[in-house]
Amino acid sequence: MTRQLPIHQPFDLALSLTMGQAFRWHELPPDFYGGGHKWFSGVLGENLIHIRQTENGLEYRVGNPNGERTATAEDDDMLRRYFRDDDDTAAIYADISNRDSHIAELVREYSGMRVLRQEPWECMVSYICSANNSIKGVSRCVEALSNEFGRQVTLGDESRLAFPLPWRLAEATDARLRELKLGFRAPRVVLAARRVADAGINLTNFVLMPYRDAKARLMQYDGIGPKVADCIALMSLDKLEAFPVDTHIRKLVNERWFGWEKPPPDYEIVQWSRGYFGPYSGYAGQFIFCDRAQAGNRAAASASRRKVQGTAKSRSASFEDHRARQCPFCGAPPGSHCKTPGGHYLLQGHSDRRSPVRRTIRNARRRRSPGSVVRRRRR
Repeated sequence: MTRQLPIHQPFDLALSLTMGQAFRWHELPPDFYGGGHKWFSGVLGENLIHIRQTENGLEYRVGNPNGERTATAEDDDMLRRYFRDDDDTAAIYADISNRDSHIAELVREYSGMRVLRQEPWECMVSYICSANNSIKGVSRCVEALSNEFGRQVTLGDESRLAFPLPWRLAEATDARLRELKLGFRAPRVVLAARRVADAGINLTNFVLMPYRDAKARLMQYDGIGPKVADCIALMSLDKLEAFPVDTHIRKLVNERWFGWEKPPPDYEIVQWSRGYFGPYSGYAGQFIFCDRAQAGNRAAASASRRKVQGTAKSRSASFEDHRARQCPFCGAPPGSHCKTPGGHYLLQGHSDRRSPVRRTIRNARRRRSPGSVVRRRRR
């Protein structure tokens, strides 16, 4: 039996489920329920959910290990939490739109995209499996783990398996997970499961930590670097300031806001994003990623490539959005030298030529390079 769930804020179900945040949602065949909007199938905990968007919100059905059951107000709360309907989505959109005209354009184009609030354990394993992997590849890994170690849940004619708890994966071996096509990710998943299970760690408690502390704790796990930690923090630990940087985001951000011949280091992009996009920089990053995802794997979506007319693609290039905006790190006006230690020359055309810290780092890198050693020996 279906249940209606009103949604009164901007919301696009299909976009939110298929843009690459979560990996266990798929569209049901058109004739599964017959007519109307698209139905999607996903597993949340030990609940198999069939859900579609309607004019007034959502319509959904729920199944568990015993088959379909009657949906209740608790299921409403589960879905509202998952889709972050307790956030003021309109206010978040307005905040990031007011900070940058390009993000405002993406918000208009992809209005209704939500950052999902996923279960932390499943989210952690999913993004450990994302290393050197495509979205389809991650989905295959997560489904394989569920099919091998999970508990069956049923709804109508569909049966799926819930994502396994940490103690179940802790009992697995590297060899078994390699047979499931996890490859080099297999020992990382097993080690994470054993660490969580043996210590009785409740990852939900990471929500209470400040962003930096939660990220540092996540990076203590094998296979979790800065990018994966930011993904987990953003999508399961309520850290909306987290700004995951992967290959595509690095390229798109550089092309739109930096304009360097070579993209800046990821840690500088992360630091810049928190100052430029503010406390909801994670949402801004997801809109950028959404634009890339909707454009396929092309070099960049057209909206992300548009620069100020006549601007050269170089280190000193400044873009329209930066010309009337002071540096969020030091307050310096556009075009002046950044006063922050280390010199954030990535903003407003700030130059690193007068930064002794930057010059020292640059010279040290040159001295360490093999080519420099050879040249000194020749001289």
